Amino acid sequence: MADIFPSTRTQDECLRYWDLADSLKINMIVALWCDVSPSDIEWLIKGHQSTHCVDAKRAAIEDALIAGRLEYIDEGIPSSDGKLWMDSAVSVLISENRLRIKKESLRRWFEDMPIDDRPEFLFEEARTQKELPDGSDIHEMNSNLAIGVMAEMLAESAGKFKHGDKPNASTIGEAIRQRAEQKFGENKHGLTAFHRRITKALQIWNEEKKRF
Repeated sequence: MADIFPSTRTQDECLRYWDLADSLKINMIVALWCDVSPSDIEWLIKGHQSTHCVDAKRAAIEDALIAGRLEYIDEGIPSSDGKLWMDSAVSVLISENRLRIKKESLRRWFEDMPIDDRPEFLFEEARTQKELPDGSDIHEMNSNLAIGVMAEMLAESAGKFKHGDKPNASTIGEAIRQRAEQKFGENKHGLTAFHRRITKALQIWNEEKKRF
C-alpha cells in the first residue's frame, strides 16, 4: 500500500498545479480534502473501500449542493444536434457525476463552517503554516497567532472587550462584524463565523505563550 499513495512531498508539490483549476468535481475535492490523490479515491470507491472520512466529507458536500450553499457548473449531456442539454436537478447531477463545484464558492463554504478547517488545496495560508523546509524550529506567524495577538491588544486597550482579565472573543467578534457590515454589507461571507475564529486564535495564542 505504501507504494500506491504518493509521498507528502509529492502531494505538496502538486498543489500548485491544482491552483490552476477554477472548478473541481466532487471526487477531486474529497480526495484533496483527505490529502490523497484523486486517482486513489476513484480506486478506493470502485473497490468499495471508502473510509469514514471520505464518506463524511462527501455527504457534507452533497448536502451543501442540494441546499444551494455551493455554486456548481452543470456539465450537461451532449444531444444529437451537437448541443448540451442541461437543467437537470442537482441530485441527478450528483448521482451521475455531472457537475463541477466552483473553487471560489468552495472557499466561502469553508470560511462559513463552524469548525476551523482550511484545506491546503484551497488556502495558501494553510501551506505557509508548516515548519520551514530547512528543519529549523522557526515558524512563520500564521493568521491565527496574529489574530490572537490583536485580540489581546484590543482587550488591553478597552475594558468592554474583556471578560475578567481575559479577552472576550464574543464581544470582539461582534464589534468586528458590525464594522465589517458597515463596509461590506450584511452578506459578506465568513462574518457569522468570525467570533469562533477569534476563540480558536486566542486558544492557539495562549498555548504558544506557554512555550516561552
